[in-house]
Amino acid sequence: MTIDVLDTIHDPGKIGGANDDNLGHSGDYAWVFDGATGLVEEQLTGTASDAAWLSQAGTDALQARAPSHRGPLAGLVDEVIDDVSRRFEAEGHRQPQERYERPTASLILVRQVGGVLECLNFGDCKILLRDGSGTFQTFGSSEESEAYENHLATRFSEQRKEQGETGEPNQHRSSILERLRKVRNRHNVSGGYWVFALDAGAAEHARTANFEFEAPAVALLMTDGFEALAGDYGRYTEEELLDAALEKGLTALKDELRHIERELDPEAHQFPRFKQSDDATAMLVKIG
Repeated sequence: MTIDVLDTIHDPGKIGGANDDNLGHSGDYAWVFDGATGLVEEQLTGTASDAAWLSQAGTDALQARAPSHRGPLAGLVDEVIDDVSRRFEAEGHRQPQERYERPTASLILVRQVGGVLECLNFGDCKILLRDGSGTFQTFGSSEESEAYENHLATRFSEQRKEQGETGEPNQHRSSILERLRKVRNRHNVSGGYWVFALDAGAAEHARTANFEFEAPAVALLMTDGFEALAGDYGRYTEEELLDAALEKGLTALKDELRHIERELDPEAHQFPRFKQSDDATAMLVKIG
């Protein structure tokens, strides 16, 4: 039984801009990273985006380690974080002075093992799974972080309306930057919530789940920027989104997503958010 990639999409939120996401596949493993938009004035890695650097470094480490790994997924991620941390030591221009400066990412990582799909999740990446019997299941995303960020995004939209600000939300993000930094400072500390980052031991705090399935199964792994078609914009239920991925293809869904963000609601008032368009990454796979 194998994981076969049917389709992928990897689209930057800003045309011509850096894409902070990444995705990969190796044998029985598949994953999607969603790098968190940086909040620093100057990138620590000397690249266009520390978040993109982290997502790429995580993918490189998974590609190297996953094929030979036989233990729990948390053990694999622990090794990957160690690899990425050592790479940051070698390539970073300086160490972070505050926690918000550190590159972080969400992650959905899966492995199929004889009729069981093992899943590990940080942050707001998600997987939708339907097996050969028609059973539909979903896993991923942090309700705590989603609720808090949605509250901030709504307040940000209200604030811009009150002040009569027009244009894309990206143009006014400085007005809420300190709040975003406070949220980021809660990553991977007691009382906060856990994400993929440079912290040893973070893997033991990841959410995990195992799903028994009948082959063949189909699954959609995605970042929240893509999942917004269902979660934020309400164009689909989660199961309808999986159906649409199979029927329309991921590129068509990406076009639908960008139409909403850039033509129907470019100022982000109908659907409050911190930027007009987020990076959107997804992978559609067949298992078995």
